[in-house]
Amino acid sequence: MSRLSIRVPQDIPSIAIGGIFILLALTSGTLQAEALATGLHPVVRSVAETTEIEYHNGDQVVARHHPGSPCGITLRRPDLPDLPLSLSQSTGEKGLWKFSPITAGPLTLTVSFKQITPSLLERRIDVQASAAAKFSLDFLLTPAAEGEYASFSRPETERIEYDTLGGGPEYPEVSGQTFPVGMIRANGNVLGIIADSPGRWENRCRIVIDPQAGHLAVNTGNGSPERELVIKYDARDKYRYLMDGWQSLAAGQSRIFSSWIFYSPAESHFQSQLAAHLALANAQGWNGSVTEAILRNTSYLLLRRNLMRDEGRYIFISGIGYGWKQWVSDGFYTALGLDNPETTIESCRSVFANRITYAENPHYYLIWSTLLKRAGGEPNLSLVREAYDFIRRHEHDGLYVPPSLPGAPSAKGWKTYMDILEYEADDTPAGDQGFHCGALLSAAELGLPVTENDIERSINGYRNIFNRELGYMPTSLKQQDRLGQDTLYGATLTYAVFGRKLLADEQVLAHHRYSLKTASPYGLRVISQADGSLLPGHSGAYVYGGSWFLCDAANYLLAGVHGLPQEEVDRLLAGRIRLEIAHVPAFNESISTVTGEPHGHILYSWNSGYWWLRSRIRERLGQTGPDPVDQAIDAHLHVVRDRDYLTIKNPTPE
Repeated sequence: MSRLSIRVPQDIPSIAIGGIFILLALTSGTLQAEALATGLHPVVRSVAETTEIEYHNGDQVVARHHPGSPCGITLRRPDLPDLPLSLSQSTGEKGLWKFSPITAGPLTLTVSFKQITPSLLERRIDVQASAAAKFSLDFLLTPAAEGEYASFSRPETERIEYDTLGGGPEYPEVSGQTFPVGMIRANGNVLGIIADSPGRWENRCRIVIDPQAGHLAVNTGNGSPERELVIKYDARDKYRYLMDGWQSLAAGQSRIFSSWIFYSPAESHFQSQLAAHLALANAQGWNGSVTEAILRNTSYLLLRRNLMRDEGRYIFISGIGYGWKQWVSDGFYTALGLDNPETTIESCRSVFANRITYAENPHYYLIWSTLLKRAGGEPNLSLVREAYDFIRRHEHDGLYVPPSLPGAPSAKGWKTYMDILEYEADDTPAGDQGFHCGALLSAAELGLPVTENDIERSINGYRNIFNRELGYMPTSLKQQDRLGQDTLYGATLTYAVFGRKLLADEQVLAHHRYSLKTASPYGLRVISQADGSLLPGHSGAYVYGGSWFLCDAANYLLAGVHGLPQEEVDRLLAGRIRLEIAHVPAFNESISTVTGEPHGHILYSWNSGYWWLRSRIRERLGQTGPDPVDQAIDAHLHVVRDRDYLTIKNPTPE
C-alpha cells in the first residue's frame, strides 16, 4: 500500500519543533489564532514517507498517532484489507485543515479538521461513491497519558464496545450507550472523542474503549453480516429491517461523517460527562446555557433513521432501552427540544395510525400538526382526521374517557403516559383531559368541525375534576383521594401553543401550594396519597411515586402563568433541576422520591420539551433577557460562557 508524504504549502506558516511541523491557520488576531497557539490542535508530520497526526493542547502532547493507523482514520470494506488513510497536501485557513482527496475503489474520501473552540476539534470525512459501495470508517484516538478510561455511563477498566442501537428488547445481547463518547481523565483534565448522532450515521454508531491497548475509537459500523431486526414489543405492529455493520452508498451518493475531539478540565467522572455535553453543544451551536446544551444534546442523540418504515425519514426514540421505535408524545417533545425543521417534519411524518389511537397520543398528534402547519409544513390530513375522530368517539359530556391499549397487560392500564397506573373504564384521567382541551383547539385551527362550545365544555370538564374540598388536582375524576402531578402539563402545553388558560388562577395556585406542602425531598410524586405519602405497594420510583421532571417543571411554569411571582418560579425550577442532575448531568426518566437517585433511562427523551416550553412561556409572558434559571444552573455546575462557547471553569482552590 502506497503512502503519500505531507507537503506543507508555501503560503501556510509552520513551526518546526523536533521535526514536527505545526500547521498554523492564517488569521488576523482572532479567536482562532489564539486557539492555535494555546489550544487543542492537530500536528501533522511526515516520517519516512508516512503521514502521522498527533494532537497537542498548546505544547503538550495529549494524543499520539495510532501505530496501526498513523492518521487515526481507517477505511474498512467487505472482503478487502483495512486501509489506514494517509493524508497529503494540507491547506489551512482560519482553523481549517483540508487534505487532498483519497480514492479507494469507487470511493473518494476528503478529510478535514476544523477548530471550533480552543478545546474542540471536528474531524470530518466527506465520502462520495462513483458506484455502489459498502464501507465503514474508524475514527481512532490514542491518548498520550495514562488515566481513567470511561464511557458516558461509567469508568471502564476492560475493553468494551458499545452500540447506540442496542440495549432494547429487540437486541438484549448488545451493550447500549445513548451518548457515543469515549474518554480518558488524567491530571485534572479529560480527553475524549464523540461520534455524531446515530440518526446521521444510518443508526450505525459504535464506541470502542480499550484501556489495555490504550486507545479510544468510534466507528460507523462494525462490518457484521446482515441480520434481521424485529420490533417485538411495539404497540400493535411488528416490523422488520435487515441490518448489517456497513454504510452503503449508491452510485452518485455522498455522505458526511463527523466526529469531535475535546479536551477540558475535569476533576471527576461527572465533570467528564459534563465536558462531553459542552463539546457536542459547542459543535452544534446550541450553547446558550448548560441546560440548553444537555436537553438539546439529548434530542440529537435520540435521533434515528426510520429504516423500518416508509412514512418519514427520521424518528426519535424514547430511550435506548425501549428499542427502535417512536411514540407520538416522545417524538413530539424531543423534536421540539432539538428545534430542527428537517427532523421535526420527518419525525412527524413517521407517525402512523396505530401509534395515535391510545392514551394522549392523538392529542399530541393534533397539536404537533398545528405547529407543523404554522411552520409552513403540510400536515397529514388523513391522519389528523383519524386522530380527531378517535378523541371525539371517546368523549362524553366534554370529558375524554380513554380506552386501554388493546392487548395491554391490564384492562385498566395503558390510558396515560404513566402507562401502568390504572383507571376504571368510565374514568377520566386529569392529565389526559388537559391535553384534550388543547387538542380541540388544534382541531379548530386545522379546520375540523369544532365549535367554541365544544372547547368550553371540555375546559369546564377539566375544571370540574379539581378537588375543591382539599384544593388540588386529583389524578382522575373518580380518584379524588389521589394527588396527581401529571395533571397540569397538558394545560402548560396548551398555554405555550395557544396562549389560553384552561384552569382558573385559584385552582392552579391552590394545587401548587398544596403540592409544595406534600412534596418529597426529591420532587413531586407523580401519584400519591392525598397527604403526599406513597400509595400502598409503591416504591417511590418510576410511576410508583417517582418524580418526573417534565411534570414538575410544567407545574411550576403553569403556576407562573397563573400569578405565582416569577422569582418564585425561577427558584423552584432551578432547585428541581439541581435535584435532577445531582448524580448525572442528564435529565432522567424519573428520580426516586425516596433516595433522589435516577431511575430508568438517563438522557430521557421528553424532558427536552422543557427547553421549548420554558422559551415559549417566557415569550408569552413578556420576559426578556438571560434566563435566570439557566444562569443559576451554569453557576451551580461551574460552567461559563467564554465569548461564543461554553466551558468548565472550576474555582481556584484557596
